[in-house]
Amino acid sequence: MIIDIRDAAVRYRATGLQVLSDVSLQVAAGDFALVSGPSGGGKSTLLRMVNGLVPHSYRAEVTGQVNVGGAPVADQTIRQLSTVVGTLLQDPHKQIVGATVFSELAFGPENLGLPRAEIRARIEEVTARVGITHLLGRATHELSGGELQMVAFAGVLVMRPRVVVVDEPLANLDPAASRHLLTELRRFVDDGGAAVVVEHRVEELLEFGPTQVLYLEGGRPRYTGDVTGFLREAPVAHVKLPFEALVARADELPEVPALPRAAPPGGPARLHYQRVTLGYGPRPVLREVDLALGAAERIAVLGRNGAGKSTLLRAAVRLIEPSAGRVLVDGEPVDRRSTLSLATTFGYVFQNPSQALFSATVAEELAFGPRNLGWSADQIAETAEAALTAMLLHHEPDIMRRSPHTLSYGQQRRLTVALALAMRPETLILDEPTAGQDLHTTTTFMERVLGGMRSVYFITHDVDLALTSADRIVIVDGGRIVADAPPAELAHREELWAESGLRATSLVRAVRDRLPGTGTIPHPFQLARLTPQ
Repeated sequence: MIIDIRDAAVRYRATGLQVLSDVSLQVAAGDFALVSGPSGGGKSTLLRMVNGLVPHSYRAEVTGQVNVGGAPVADQTIRQLSTVVGTLLQDPHKQIVGATVFSELAFGPENLGLPRAEIRARIEEVTARVGITHLLGRATHELSGGELQMVAFAGVLVMRPRVVVVDEPLANLDPAASRHLLTELRRFVDDGGAAVVVEHRVEELLEFGPTQVLYLEGGRPRYTGDVTGFLREAPVAHVKLPFEALVARADELPEVPALPRAAPPGGPARLHYQRVTLGYGPRPVLREVDLALGAAERIAVLGRNGAGKSTLLRAAVRLIEPSAGRVLVDGEPVDRRSTLSLATTFGYVFQNPSQALFSATVAEELAFGPRNLGWSADQIAETAEAALTAMLLHHEPDIMRRSPHTLSYGQQRRLTVALALAMRPETLILDEPTAGQDLHTTTTFMERVLGGMRSVYFITHDVDLALTSADRIVIVDGGRIVADAPPAELAHREELWAESGLRATSLVRAVRDRLPGTGTIPHPFQLARLTPQ
C-alpha cells in the first residue's frame, strides 16, 4: 500500500479551523483515485497530508494514521517523501522555480544529486512523452497557464515517483491538453504507478477509469466507493455529472431560474478591435483581429492553450499594446483613456489569483481599489459586503480579518472576482472564473455576476458554461478569430470543434441531438428533464 490514511483529521493552527475529519483513503499500485467535492471542502488539504506539506510546511494538528510509502508521514522529511509522491499543484505558478523550461525540469533531479547525463536523459524522455520538447528553450514566464501546467507535470514525472497526486489538473488546460495529460497519467498508473486526482470536472475523468471515488463535503467523507455508485449517489446540484446521468436522475434535479439580465443584449461596441496584431517581443500571438464586443453582451472566449485568449482581452486594459491596428473602448482609442477611466470601465480578473492578491487581509484587499477612487469608509464597507455575498464568501469564518492566502484556490479565485465587483465597473473581464469551483458555486456566482453586470466577457475551457451562459462564443485558434456566433449555432458545427481542439461534451452531443441550431440553450438540468429516459 503506497498511501494508507485511516480516520485522519486536520486542524490548521493559523486559523484554528478543522478542515478534515474522519477521512480514510487507501491507494496501491495500479489505483486511480478520484477525489471530488465543493470548493473549500478539504480536498487540497488531503493532498498536503499525502505529500507531507501537512504537517511539515503548514502548521497543523494531524490525528489518525497517515502512512505513505510504508511509514508515517510525520517521521519522513519532505525530501524523502518527494521520491515517493509527485505533486502537481492547482496553480502551476506556485511550483515553477526555473527561469527556463529546461532548468525547471532539471531542478528536482539536481536536488537528488543525480549525474548530469542521467538528468538529461530523463528530461528528453519525459518531454517527448508529454509533448513539450518544443518548449525546452522557452522562458517559463512567457508560457500560458496551460503550458505551465504541462511543464509542471513533466517536472513531476522526471522525478519518477511511485504515486502522483494532482490538484485540479484540468483547471487551466484546453480539452486537447486535458486529454493528453490524463492519458499520460493513466499510462503512469498502468505502468505500475498510482494516482490521486482532485477534480470537479468529473465527466472528463470517467473515461480514464478511476478505480475509486472519495467525495468530501465540509471536510468529511460523504461517499467512498466505485464510480457506478458515485454517479447514482452524488449530489446532482454540486457535482457536474455526465448528461446521461442527469437524465437517469431527472426527478432529483432542482429547478434552475433563467439567468437574469442587467440590460437588453447587444448595444454599441464597448470593446472594438480593428485589424489588431498582438504579441510579446518579436513573437506575434494574434494577427489582424477584427472584433466588436457589445456593451450589453455576455461573450465567452474559447480556444487552445497559448492561442491568445488572455492576450486578446489584456489589450482592453493596456496590459499589452498592439503592434498594429487599433483597440477602441466606447469608440475612443484605448491609449487615450486614463488608468482610472479603464479601471472603472473594466473589472479585470486574472487567471492566476496570486497576481491580484497582495494585502494582509481580505478587508484590505477589498478596500484598496475603492479607496484609490476616493470612496468613503461606509461606501467601501457596503460594496465589500455585497461583493463577498455575490461570491459566496460572506459565510467564511472571520473572512474580513483572514489573509487571502489562507483561502482555498477556488475561494481565492472568487475573491479576485469580488475585488473587481467592489470597483463597480461597467464590464467584467474574467479569465477562467470557474476553475476550482464546484457546480453549485459556479451556477450561483455566475448567475449573480451575469445578472448584475451590463456586460461580461469571460475566457473559459468549460464548454458547457459557454453554451449555457453566453450570447456569443468567440473561438481563437492559429493566431486568429476562427468563429464568432451564438452558442446553438456553434454546437452544431462539428468540424469546427475538431479543428479548434475543443471537446464535444455529453451536453454538446445532447444539444446536437435534441435542439435546433438557433435559439438559446437551456441549463443542462432543464434539458435533462425534457429528455425521455
